[in-house]
Amino acid sequence: MKILYWDTFAGISGDMALGSLIALGADPKIIVDQLHSIGLTEFALEVGFRQVQGIQATNIDVVIPDNIHAHTHDAQHDQEHDHEHHHRHLPDIQKMILSGNLSERSQKGALQVFNVLAEAEAHVHGTTLDKVHFHEVGAVDSLVDIVGTCIALDLLDIDSIKVSTLPWSHGFVQCAHGTLPLPAPATLMLLRGFKLRESGITGELITPTGASLIRALAQQSAFPEMRLLNVGYGAGKNDYGIPSLLRGVLGEI
Repeated sequence: MKILYWDTFAGISGDMALGSLIALGADPKIIVDQLHSIGLTEFALEVGFRQVQGIQATNIDVVIPDNIHAHTHDAQHDQEHDHEHHHRHLPDIQKMILSGNLSERSQKGALQVFNVLAEAEAHVHGTTLDKVHFHEVGAVDSLVDIVGTCIALDLLDIDSIKVSTLPWSHGFVQCAHGTLPLPAPATLMLLRGFKLRESGITGELITPTGASLIRALAQQSAFPEMRLLNVGYGAGKNDYGIPSLLRGVLGEI
């Protein structure tokens, strides 16, 4: 039985999660091919290495050629509700996920993550699941991060995901709805029941996409007893004075 332990000392975002799994050996070409199979073709996935305070980490960027929009973190925060562009609603995304050649495990995981994310957004904004929508660019970022992560988990044959105590941070984030306090409201909804610790950091450490991955797929625990197989680091995009990394520890029971 394979276990993934996400050490979230600097938080978690969608790109950090996917980067950590590619660092552990998930093949980005297979991930992209499977994303293409669900009709998601309007992006380029740039995968590279980046030194973060002396630690080599896998850095990913989701690039939207039309806008040359590089993904930094959950684009529904800063791109959502732009009415000059098309939107993808939850049923549209569900149909996409089911339309390709993803494994049953990848499909199930991706559907669970989008469902919990949509539920949190609907609760926070006082709307219903069928009215929750993702901006066209935001939906591409979210789909690549979420579905790509679920594909990568399947490629690595991971049976269980554990996550460490999560860092609480302070400050505000600018988004389409205005200025929101951190952790963002949707993030907090997703993290109900999880243990958090004070980090003393001002800035966003846990994004809604990162929180939705944890909510749907992971259980919080102390480091589990296991035989260590590999370690991989996914790079974040922020610099708050600590290494902006998500450490993925792969083990076997």
